Amino acid sequence: MAGTITATTFAAKGRGLVRANCAMTCVAGAIAAAGIGTFFGRLVAIGYDPVAGGGATMTTTADILLTDAWTGAPIISDLDMGTARWERPTVAIVDAAGAAVTPATTAPNCNRDIFVAGPLNLAVANATTTDTGLVSFVFDGGN
Repeated sequence: MAGTITATTFAAKGRGLVRANCAMTCVAGAIAAAGIGTFFGRLVAIGYDPVAGGGATMTTTADILLTDAWTGAPIISDLDMGTARWERPTVAIVDAAGAAVTPATTAPNCNRDIFVAGPLNLAVANATTTDTGLVSFVFDGGN
């Protein structure tokens, strides 16, 4: 698997919001896990732009995977990179047995923020041959 991810980070001086724009160019419809930088704090937004870049538009079959670089643990797995949008990512809480709690009348407010601390990797799979696109991650590192 080849392909490239070029990450550009924008941050104001001091702590606060940090935005990482990741320009992606697939080769043979995929990109192996590539480092996008080291981040600390809450992941507060993800933006998808499937038409960015000079290649083919990223298709709806394209899957992205954001992982912890040290452990390989998945942080975000999105199976629809081909739709332009911004999202507020959250994760479901789990019970004592490790099963995700489904929101219901008796279990409201079951989603929590996603926190990161360290280097992150981004990978793409199931795209078409030379798809290009941009995914942006916004982290809140302030107190």
